[in-house]
Amino acid sequence: MRKKKKHYFFDISFHQKIFQDYRLLYQKGENRNGGVLIRIKESFSISRVPCSIPNICVVDIKGEDNFRIIGVYAPDSKSWSWDDLSAFVSSKCVIYGDFNVDIMDDGKKADTLLHWADDQSLAHVVPNSHTSLRSNRVIDYAFIKGLNLDIQVYNGNTTSDHLPILSVISLNSSQYKLGKNIHWKVFSLFSEYTFSFWEENWNLSSIDITYNNYIRILYLLSGRCTIVFNLNKYRSALPAEIRSFLSYIRALSFRQLRTKCSTLKKEVCFLKKIAKKELNIFYATQLDNLIRLRNSSSSSSFWYRSKRFFKPSSSSLYGFIDISGQIVKECDRMCNLAADYYENFFKASTIFRPHPYTDSPPTIFDNISESIPEVTLDELLNTVISKKKKKSLDAHGLSNHMFNFLDLNYWSLLLNLYNHSFQKSILPSAWKDTRMILLAKKDSICPPSLTRPISLLDSFQKIGEKLFLTRFCDLLARRGLLSDSQSGFREHFRLQTRLLLFLEDIYSLMSNSAPVCTVFVDFRAAFDQLWYLGCIGKLRNLGIPSSYLNWIEAWLVNRRCYIEINGCKSRWFSIEKGGPQGSVLTPTLFITYK
Repeated sequence: MRKKKKHYFFDISFHQKIFQDYRLLYQKGENRNGGVLIRIKESFSISRVPCSIPNICVVDIKGEDNFRIIGVYAPDSKSWSWDDLSAFVSSKCVIYGDFNVDIMDDGKKADTLLHWADDQSLAHVVPNSHTSLRSNRVIDYAFIKGLNLDIQVYNGNTTSDHLPILSVISLNSSQYKLGKNIHWKVFSLFSEYTFSFWEENWNLSSIDITYNNYIRILYLLSGRCTIVFNLNKYRSALPAEIRSFLSYIRALSFRQLRTKCSTLKKEVCFLKKIAKKELNIFYATQLDNLIRLRNSSSSSSFWYRSKRFFKPSSSSLYGFIDISGQIVKECDRMCNLAADYYENFFKASTIFRPHPYTDSPPTIFDNISESIPEVTLDELLNTVISKKKKKSLDAHGLSNHMFNFLDLNYWSLLLNLYNHSFQKSILPSAWKDTRMILLAKKDSICPPSLTRPISLLDSFQKIGEKLFLTRFCDLLARRGLLSDSQSGFREHFRLQTRLLLFLEDIYSLMSNSAPVCTVFVDFRAAFDQLWYLGCIGKLRNLGIPSSYLNWIEAWLVNRRCYIEINGCKSRWFSIEKGGPQGSVLTPTLFITYK
């Protein structure tokens, strides 16, 4: 009985799921293991060149230096000749692949290949060791034209019978600016659909597992609802109603092109005139607002006029200067340098003991057993609604902007989490994970010590901090622990008022011929030097109840962080001192401590 012929195919969808940030270009082959696959990052501008030759894939890379990549697999049984590739050779190109020809040892086959390469002005670039694991042959290499290329063999582990080839092409290649759009309506509907599952599985006895699973699902859901696209050009931001109107006109115009309807054509022309008029009105309004604010008494006018008197500064970070004075611009090395510096910077300081904050005899206050008031659902929802919805991502890939589309029923589950945290002084470990980005204080190329760290905290933890801050400020006000002269970092207190009172005191003393001496103190890296044990001890001596102290201590200790620069991430490292820079609670805690 005759056996059926097997049909082999390449499952490109499987590879697309693994390499989601890459564009996969595949050309089928003639034998079982044939075919050529080229994988190029999405950020590069490319165009595939049509080619019907089996085992040949051709792609043009566009940028400042346009060039062509040709992927080749040439088995002995190939049905085409080298001359068939001549039409695809350009003035700047590189041909990679398995040529199945050893240039040094294959005699006539090598002469044929080299003769064709000479006719096309191609230079061969061969690695310095064999590429086949079954013999000492060198059959994987490259041909180049109009380019410089370095090539070498990768001697690490491989599952193939050929050693991988690594190469570097020296050229300038422009990358796409990528934009993304999240379908928040789909996100909202899916979160609403899955609420019953979370309501059933919300378990506060294993708070870390529950919360980690929850934020993991939210991150994966937002990623699944995200579409990444190339930004070919920039457009000014328009209101949603104008964008919707323009989209409607565009759809109507496409329909007219398909149907060739004259009535529809007149309607499209009429609507385009209306859209042009609306755009002119919008731009005129924007200009009018700019002129009005420029000459008003608002803060925008103040900063517009005063910014020219400040020293120019750079917030973008382009490189680090290491200990040896060398400039480092590679993102991964920059992350490692910054992580080394800040890991050492955030190590606990050496404190000489005994210290009055930690070792003085305890004082018993009448409110020692006071508990943190519970949070109500209305208060929680008001806090969420009033919070600014920013799109900056935390360490888990979530942002406050997501709160606009999260089903409101979930806040009843999170309400239980916040109250459980206040009562038991227990925080999910994920609340203490921080994503840190760095800004340059002055020069864009500087040592890590001259950068300003910005901590991006867990999005849900920020809501918990705001709820705790409300209760903590109420406690401070009831006990009168902050004087009226403390105007910084306090609600309903203005620094301008404090400055005017300060000047009035100076004028009063000078009018009475009294000597005046003013001392200005600036704490260097003030928030980053917060001593945890000393802070807790000082608050205890001020009469802060144990429930508040326990929660603050749980909030401060066992924090960890990683640094991100241009998409590269450093290792995790511990933070043993200092309050989080991005927290609303840190300033109030600092002024109470000091």
